[in-house]
Amino acid sequence: MIFLELKILVLFINKIICYPDFTALENVYLASLSINNNKDTAISKAKHLLSKIGLSNRLNHFPSQLSGGESQRVAIARAIINDPEIILADEPTGSLDLNTAKEIFKILKNLKKSNRLIIFATHNRFFANKADCLLGMTNGSVKTINV
Repeated sequence: MIFLELKILVLFINKIICYPDFTALENVYLASLSINNNKDTAISKAKHLLSKIGLSNRLNHFPSQLSGGESQRVAIARAIINDPEIILADEPTGSLDLNTAKEIFKILKNLKKSNRLIIFATHNRFFANKADCLLGMTNGSVKTINV
């Protein structure tokens, strides 16, 4: 409950969780209904987000009909539909091809604003180097690489 009140979203991509009995569209718009009880608005926002991440042709597909990368993008859309103030993302582009990953990273970067914190973990140096603050871990020690 605290997470909903504070608008904190934790996105664990290593284990992509889409509800198997719901379509891609339902997986995204149901998250919006947890905050806003207007189904039409939730569906409209979900369609817009799914279109933005390249899944407008997969709205009515179930998770078993989606690739791993498509499921990951559904999870990302579900994560950002409620405009959270804090996003904690573990490997948000890990299952995506490079071009799709760049598009998703661009969307996440565009979400950055003064009242939002985005923390992401990645093994991809290309994306890591785009962070405002880069932390590295070596032998269990965390150190700042850039500020």
